[in-house]
Amino acid sequence: MLLGIDGADRKNRTALIEDGTGRCHTYRNLVEHVECLRDRLRAPSRSLLFLFCRNDLNSVAWYLAAVEAGHAVALLSARMDAAFRENLISCYCPDWVCGPESPADPIYRACDHAGLWRRNEPTGMPLFPSLSLLLPTSGSTGSPKFVRLTRTNISANAESIREALGITADDRPVAHLPLYYSYGLSVLNSHLLAGATILLTDAGLISSGFWESIRRHRVDSFSGVPYTYQMLRRLGLEKLNVPLVRTLTQAGGKLDTVNIAHFHECMLKRNGGFWTMYGQTEATARISVLHPRELPRKLSSAGRAIPGGSLSILTESGARTTAADVEGELVYDGANVMLGYALGRADLAKGDELGGRLYTGDRAVLDDQGFVQILGRLQRDAKVFGLRMNLDDVEAFICPKGPAAAVAGAKAVVIFCEFGDAERYAALREELSAKLRVHRSAFEFRRIDRLPIGETGKVRYEALQDLL
Repeated sequence: MLLGIDGADRKNRTALIEDGTGRCHTYRNLVEHVECLRDRLRAPSRSLLFLFCRNDLNSVAWYLAAVEAGHAVALLSARMDAAFRENLISCYCPDWVCGPESPADPIYRACDHAGLWRRNEPTGMPLFPSLSLLLPTSGSTGSPKFVRLTRTNISANAESIREALGITADDRPVAHLPLYYSYGLSVLNSHLLAGATILLTDAGLISSGFWESIRRHRVDSFSGVPYTYQMLRRLGLEKLNVPLVRTLTQAGGKLDTVNIAHFHECMLKRNGGFWTMYGQTEATARISVLHPRELPRKLSSAGRAIPGGSLSILTESGARTTAADVEGELVYDGANVMLGYALGRADLAKGDELGGRLYTGDRAVLDDQGFVQILGRLQRDAKVFGLRMNLDDVEAFICPKGPAAAVAGAKAVVIFCEFGDAERYAALREELSAKLRVHRSAFEFRRIDRLPIGETGKVRYEALQDLL
C-alpha cells in the first residue's frame, strides 16, 4: 500500500491518535479501514474524488483509499465556504464527493456510506493515467487552481523527508496543520512511511486543550509556519510544560533569523533540534532542509536540496548555474515535482508538463557548499519613489520584534503589526530607512489586533490589501 502502511513489522503499532475522541488506531486498523473504503470506491474507470477533510482518521483513510483504488483525490478544507465549495464542484465535476455536507447539485446522490455522494452521470472527461492527488494553491479560499501530483511524487517526497530528518518509528509528531496543505500532508506522509505514531488534531495553537493533548499523548515533534513560531515565542515554549518536545520543524515561508536562533537554543537545551526547511506545493511540499548541526553557522540558509533533488540558479542571461554567490531564480529538479497546474476538469487529462524541473519563482543564491539562501518572491516587490524593494526583506527586519506583515500601498509600503505604538513605529521607520536607504516616508505602520491568518497558518495578504 501507499507509504508501506501495510508492512508486517508495524501491524500492532499505533498509527494514529484522534485528539477529538482520544481513540488510538493501529496500523492494522488503518489498513482495514482503507481497504473497506477502497472497496466503496469501485468504478469502471478512474474517477475524481473531492475530499473535504479534517485532521481525523476518516479523512486520512479516504485519502489513502482513493489513491489505492487508482483514482485521483483532491484534498480540500471541510470548513470551506459553501459558495466556494459549490463553485469548485461545478468547475471540476468530481465523480465522488466526500465531506460533512451534501453537494447542492441534484446530479449527486447519497451512497450507502455516510458522507459520500456519487455523480449520477459520467463526465466523459478522462484523467491522466498517473494523476493521483490534487492540492489547492490557496488553502480554503476557493480558487480553482490545483497542483497535479502523482503517486510517485507523494512517495518520493515522503522518503526524502524521512531520510533528511531521520524520522523513525519511535517519533510521535502532532499533525495540526491541515491535511489539504502540502506541508501538513507531508508531515503525515513522512511519518506514516516511517511507521511512527501521529496525533491528529484540529485544535488551535492558543487553545489550552492543544498543549494538554501534546502532554497526554507524549508528542515529541512539532511543525509550524513562521507565524506559528512567532506566536509560540509569545506563549513561551518553556511555560507550556511540554518537556518531551525535542524536534521542531519550520517551513511555509521564511522565518526571521532571531526566532530561528531562539528556537535552536531551546532545542539544544533538550538535546533536540530545530529544522529549517523550504518548499512549495508544486514540489509535493519540501525542497530543501537545513540540519540543526549547521546552526547557528548557516542561520540565514534554507539548507541543501532534499535527498534525490538538486538546486540551481537561473541567471538573467537564461543560463542555469550552481556557482556560488550568483543571484537569480531558484530552480529545483526532483522526482517530487508536479505534473503541472489545473484550472478545471479538462486540465486533469494533461500529462507531465514540467519533466521534473520546477522554476520556483523565488530569488535565491547558493554558497560554495550548495546551501541555498532564499531572498524573497520575485512577485513580492513594491516600487516606492522609483525604487524597488522586496516586501519579504521588510518583514524579515520587522518580524523579530513581533508578528507583522507588509503589503504594497499606493504611495508607501504598509506594515501591519500586532504590537507597538506611534513612538515605536517612528523608531522602526528610521531603522528601516537607514537599512534600506530609502526615505522614512516610504513606510507606513498600522496597528492590527490580529493579522488575518488562514487555516494553514499563513498570512492572508489579500485580506490586508482590502484594508488599505
